[in-house]
Amino acid sequence: MSRIYGIGAEFGNAAELYEAARHIRDAGFKRWDVYSPFPIHGMDAAMGLKKSAVSFYTLMAGIGGALGIVGLIVYAAAINYPLVVQGKPYFAFEPTFPIMFEVVIMISAF
Repeated sequence: MSRIYGIGAEFGNAAELYEAARHIRDAGFKRWDVYSPFPIHGMDAAMGLKKSAVSFYTLMAGIGGALGIVGLIVYAAAINYPLVVQGKPYFAFEPTFPIMFEVVIMISAF
């Protein structure tokens, strides 16, 4: 006896897909997904999905990465090896901004 592991359907427009998603959710199905070549406004609610916590954790990782790299730069430039070059201060925001930006992006993506 063969088992059905999946069924596919194609719809003519976004409104039909949205209504089908609502009917599937109301029928009680739990493990299903919708694929579309473009985002459909309200599809998450039609599928019954909850709000994701990914954005919160990404923000926290970005803030942590920024604070961590600022601490590392301040430690390296002002505490461990203080060297005044051409009258510049131990820590300046302008030359460290590209490094902070790249670390925030890298940590957030990780």
